[in-house]
Amino acid sequence: MRISKDPEVRRQELVETALKLFLTKGYENTSVRDILREIKGSPGMFYYYFSSKEEIFEEAIKYYVENYIKELSHIFKDENLSLQEKYQKVVNAVVKAFEDMKSLSDIYYSPQYFPLRVKISFRILDSLQESFRELIDKIKKDKNLDSQRAATFILYGVYGLLHKDAEKLGEPKVIQNIMDFILDVTSKVLGLTKV
Repeated sequence: MRISKDPEVRRQELVETALKLFLTKGYENTSVRDILREIKGSPGMFYYYFSSKEEIFEEAIKYYVENYIKELSHIFKDENLSLQEKYQKVVNAVVKAFEDMKSLSDIYYSPQYFPLRVKISFRILDSLQESFRELIDKIKKDKNLDSQRAATFILYGVYGLLHKDAEKLGEPKVIQNIMDFILDVTSKVLGLTKV
């Protein structure tokens, strides 16, 4: 007897499986059959939810991003972490995200996916603003500093520096150097001694 799953559960299973395979094998080396083999599904089932491998790739990226946003928000809000620990966890998450995006495929950095990259970047920036603003409110020395504008300024600055040559960022130490520069500037903006 075949057990059927709720359509949303099945769709999510496809997305999670696709993401896992794209991250381990790369986009080019992952086929729809590979995804279906992992979940013991049929082509008809796949095409009920997705029109193509490209469509599930985009959904897998969006799913990855949602989890990335949750991870960074949790770090910003974690009261058990010192500022130094928060900073290092954020750096580690950023390094991992860049490594993951590179492992997915060069296709992610192709002109075809430029609109998706921009959309994803703004989704991340918009989603992190409130939790980052709350963190700034807790640590700022200048009580007159507009924490909302400071959060926007810092987050978009991080985005600009990290994505200027994103497709060329392969070395974690390059990302670490950028993040250290951002930390230095952010500390000055917030009136902190360096974290």
